[in-house]
Amino acid sequence: MKLHSSMLMAGIVAASLITGCATSKTAPKQPAARPEAAPAKPQSLGKQRQMLSEGYSMLYHDAGTLDLSELILYVKLESDSMHAVVTAISSYGDELKKDLEKIARDYPGVRIDLQPLPEIELRKRKAIAKDRMKDFAPVVGKGGREYERTILLSFANGLNHERHLCAVMADAEPDANLKKFLLDSEKRFDGLYERVTGLLEKDYFKAP
Repeated sequence: MKLHSSMLMAGIVAASLITGCATSKTAPKQPAARPEAAPAKPQSLGKQRQMLSEGYSMLYHDAGTLDLSELILYVKLESDSMHAVVTAISSYGDELKKDLEKIARDYPGVRIDLQPLPEIELRKRKAIAKDRMKDFAPVVGKGGREYERTILLSFANGLNHERHLCAVMADAEPDANLKKFLLDSEKRFDGLYERVTGLLEKDYFKAP
């Protein structure tokens, strides 16, 4: 039963990555602020800070999705190179998630619990995810190099989404420390994106 649940979760993770790390309907709980600074309520945020908080909320959710990436490794056999890159992505997802939780505690104007996507967009992404999960079914889904190539392509799509999200947020972020954090995050995503696309080019876009 536990193995079946892991396989199901891995399928959900993979499908979410394919749809660009789609944000779920249930937003994460905002970490408690420091005693000396009460967290800002959504309606009290200025227009620019509201927009940026929507971006931080998307980034936080996506970091949680990337953190679960290692579940993909429990579904089917994979090459050592794919195992290494998935582990690196999962590790950074966990690191980024913790960093964003600390930022939300230290900066009351930064929220990570908002839901910026409209309901119809959420339903569309869930429909795409449900359709694509068939590719990752343990028995009837894709296997071997085709499975690995599909997974890596989904990571490339998701990482490309994240690095551009960080870039546009950094352009709009007025706080110097937060801007640096976003630029550093963009560089980390750039590195992971290049690692995934490099592996695809080397091992999966040509005959074995």
